[in-house]
Amino acid sequence: MSHSLKFKKLPNTKHYKKHTLKALLISFVLVSLSAGFGLQSLNLNAPAHANEKNKAAEKWTCPMHPHYIADDYGSCPICGMDLVKIQSIKEATEDSKTNEKPIITIAPETMQNMGVRLAKAEASKFGKNIRSFGIVKENERLQSEISARVEGWVETLNITAVGDEVEKGDVLFEIFSPELIVSQRDFLIALKQSKSAQNNITRRLLSFGVQQKALKLIEQKRKVRQNLPFFATQKGTIAELNVTPGTYKQKAMTIAKIQAYSSIWVIVNVSEKDMSFISKGTQTTIHFPNLPGKTIKSKVDYIYPNVDEKTRTGRVRLIIDNKDGTLRPGTYADVVFETQISERLSVPSEAVLKDQNGSYVVTALGNGKFQSKEVKLGLVTGGRSEIISGLERDQKIVISSQFLIDSESALRESFRKLERHQLPLSQIKLSKIDQAKFDHMVDAALYIHEALTKNFETNKKYLEPAIAIKTILWPNYKETKLANILTKTETALIQAENSKTKSELKAALNQIINALEPWMHQGAPAHYKSKGLHLFKSKESGNLWLQISTSPANPYNKEQTELIPWPQLTKIEQKDASKEGEEKQQAPRGSHSMRGSGHDK
Repeated sequence: MSHSLKFKKLPNTKHYKKHTLKALLISFVLVSLSAGFGLQSLNLNAPAHANEKNKAAEKWTCPMHPHYIADDYGSCPICGMDLVKIQSIKEATEDSKTNEKPIITIAPETMQNMGVRLAKAEASKFGKNIRSFGIVKENERLQSEISARVEGWVETLNITAVGDEVEKGDVLFEIFSPELIVSQRDFLIALKQSKSAQNNITRRLLSFGVQQKALKLIEQKRKVRQNLPFFATQKGTIAELNVTPGTYKQKAMTIAKIQAYSSIWVIVNVSEKDMSFISKGTQTTIHFPNLPGKTIKSKVDYIYPNVDEKTRTGRVRLIIDNKDGTLRPGTYADVVFETQISERLSVPSEAVLKDQNGSYVVTALGNGKFQSKEVKLGLVTGGRSEIISGLERDQKIVISSQFLIDSESALRESFRKLERHQLPLSQIKLSKIDQAKFDHMVDAALYIHEALTKNFETNKKYLEPAIAIKTILWPNYKETKLANILTKTETALIQAENSKTKSELKAALNQIINALEPWMHQGAPAHYKSKGLHLFKSKESGNLWLQISTSPANPYNKEQTELIPWPQLTKIEQKDASKEGEEKQQAPRGSHSMRGSGHDK
């Protein structure tokens, strides 16, 4: 039986289930929950003499299948991978929390030269803005119409054209009508009779359109007026005039219309989808593009019940005071409705910076220290931006020159990322659980070597967990040199999984080892040396492979082979390797590790 890293024939146990790659990735999302559950059973504050009790409370899990939890150290019944302590998962999670932007310190004199101004994140009342357009119209409530109720001739006309200004009570015109003359005589006679007779003739004159003021003149003079006057009932402007002096008027004929413009209407067309946000009393701000500086606050007076079928818009009516007469019917208006008004935590919109990753504000930490923080925005209106998350009330922010501060912060962050990316592999330290995950790729290389030398076909289910490692480790190491190793190894593993011939599988194995070799020799040589791994090379072709046995088994051909020695270890690395080797020897019998039994055909 040859040796491999971890693969062996899976035990026939009722706990074994088939797992797809999708289920594997989902299980990693639950790793923190599994870790937290396991930690609840650990007594972290126990004294030294309680070591045995703590040991009994330790929980172990599989890095690839964190839903599997065991009380003792051993191997995973699903994939055969070594179990790790759940506590190490928490340590690995804490090590990855380094996503904040750097703190920038600025000298006071520099702040003054930059013109830095501060403000606070505070609560303010505002809502969602709906913008639309409207047209100024006459206020129909301030319109009066004078019509003919009897036939006659317009003898005197004091209004001569549309646009004439009139005051309430002014004589507009006088009419000669035989029917009105007869009715006036009857009225004078009735004045000498009973009260009921007076009321009857008065009602007749009023039905002819004679006004109360004209009746009082007849009653005072006790004389029939050949030309009966008609008076303006309100102050306003003549909006319509349909007669000239001497015109014969018929019944129901409109003589004139008087329109007052002391207040006007604005009829606004609103998109059908926005109509539900608007109600009677909704506050509005009206701008008039052709009247610079003219801004008026108003409220919704009426919402028309219908929606235009062609434009899919509804109509809303606003009332505006126009005592100065500057607003004329037909004027265009830009209307903003402010809906859903409530108290919201907000900052001045000028303080918010945006890039492809989201929105940021620069917070003032005091003593000249600043830090850019990512925020989630809500409503943005009226120069204020709602902060849903990222800031607390009364937290100080920068509202001017913040772009310069954020640029400096971004520059320093870029340098930090560059330094991390340029960090040598020897200085990249993986947590125990991340190292265990990475070793799954090494396991796959040993498994493929064994398949070639033992002459059996590879099983895809043994390669899928290794292929998933790149996706799992990528978020924490994408800015380091390890990212290139993960990418190349993943590509080679996929090639091995899809290989149809032994030649293709051999080529994939060589690519896997070439991708892994920098990390194994520069990143963690002590770890792999302690596991008893050996790296061999074919002298002629230069192809590489890994195996545990010191007796080379060339999977490519019968060429002469060469053992590639591990680099000389430092004292610290030697100590770590020795410690790791001892832990491996003390592992319970039957646990499957790099020095365990191989894969049975």
